[in-house]
Amino acid sequence: MKKSFLIAALLATAGLVQAQTAAPAAQSSATKVVPVAAEVTVLTATVDSVDAKTRTVNLKNDQGQIAPMKVGKDVTNFNNIKKGDIFVVEYAQAVAVGLTLATKADKPGVAATRTMKVQDAANKKPFAEEIDTIIATAKIKSINAKQRTAELTTPEGKTLKVKVDKAVLGLEKFKVGDEVVIEYVQDMAIGFVAPTK
Repeated sequence: MKKSFLIAALLATAGLVQAQTAAPAAQSSATKVVPVAAEVTVLTATVDSVDAKTRTVNLKNDQGQIAPMKVGKDVTNFNNIKKGDIFVVEYAQAVAVGLTLATKADKPGVAATRTMKVQDAANKKPFAEEIDTIIATAKIKSINAKQRTAELTTPEGKTLKVKVDKAVLGLEKFKVGDEVVIEYVQDMAIGFVAPTK
């Protein structure tokens, strides 16, 4: 079981956008939903707060770090989750799916959203969830093209760690300090289980 906590607070999982393309505008509901694969990870965490309206849970790890996580519709016991609960959480890890260099026309913050379908990369768990990806600006804090990981800073000063989808081409051309437009989705919880005693 992984005890490391992925702080992908605002950046993360979903659609197939190449590095050379501009960030897309919000899609209409008639647009076809593109499936994207995410890695499933397990961690033990304490519930810090619950937002029933947005189905979001803020989870705290044993180092005291807090990160928000969207809760999939397959989690049927969502209404029973409350602050202070300790769970073994299975979640779809955040993956950036669009990454382009920002231009002067790109304003800081969130620009648009579109719907993607997230599913398990290894098909170990039969889940598929339609979820909104977010298109926003950020600055690259660190990047590893070989491992396809990046750490970014949002205009609000939050640090985001993401895995970059293979569909994003030219990752080796990005460098620390680059202002980028990124498409992402939060980590998504797909299972909450009380730890065994």
